[in-house]
Amino acid sequence: MTDPSDRRDASRDPRVSQERLYAFFLALFVTFVLLTNTVGVKLFSVFGLTLPVSIIWYPLTFLVTDLVSELYGARRARWLVVLGFAMSVMLLGFAMVGIALPASPVYPLQEDYTNIFGPIWRLMFASMAAYLLAQMVDVQLFHFWKRVTRGRHLWLRNNGSTMISQLLDSVVVNTIFLYKNPAIFTGTVGDLVGITLTVYVVKVLIAAADTPFAYLGVWLARRATGIDPMHVR
Repeated sequence: MTDPSDRRDASRDPRVSQERLYAFFLALFVTFVLLTNTVGVKLFSVFGLTLPVSIIWYPLTFLVTDLVSELYGARRARWLVVLGFAMSVMLLGFAMVGIALPASPVYPLQEDYTNIFGPIWRLMFASMAAYLLAQMVDVQLFHFWKRVTRGRHLWLRNNGSTMISQLLDSVVVNTIFLYKNPAIFTGTVGDLVGITLTVYVVKVLIAAADTPFAYLGVWLARRATGIDPMHVR
């Protein structure tokens, strides 16, 4: 049997705390990505603006990526992105299986099920293309600014990397997903450009607003686990 004192000692090991924190970031990141590719497909209007539901949480994936980049380095941040991509592919596969399986006579919602998850393949393609491009660019730019500033000015790399990568994300995902996709979008090219710019501006505002949380997250991680961002690459 394992000595309880051994478990207590292991729990106090900084490396254990650091891996648990990374597991939390990983779970949070993948959850946000999968939410984006499911319930995030809806468009809603607020104050005359048309936005996707995913605008509520998807920008936070860049905050998570930046925190992991800062605390664990580029390699583990890229692994976060790759795993999110893999789980999205799995989601797409199971969605297609769910649509293809014959509905039971007692299940009256097959048409609704298909209408919701049927267009998901295009969202998934758009999302995965934009996601991979934007997140990888975000990680690269984050570490570029970290090298240039010699580890100082977290606000600069957090905002600079996110604002550029979010522009790429907004253009790619909205163009692929909405353009000539009447199942989801019946507007004009002008409407598409308007939605893309609106979404991007909102993402930039969210990126600026989450800067204090980036500092808070790094401070809490250092205090709880003893991790030193200055020694990661």
